[in-house]
Amino acid sequence: MGLKEKRLEKGMTLKELAAASGVHYMKIYQIETGKIKPENITLRNALKLAKALGCTPDELL
Repeated sequence: MGLKEKRLEKGMTLKELAAASGVHYMKIYQIETGKIKPENITLRNALKLAKALGCTPDELL
């Protein structure tokens, strides 16, 4: 399951996830649309997003 699917499963908008994680919403959008490939997500951002979504970083990639 990717980032977008996990976010939608939690019922969050891009901006809500951005506020909860501290990752800019445009960065999240770029990850979700494939402009930033999962292997190029920084560990720091992966950890922030996973914590905000209540999952592990592995589940996002």
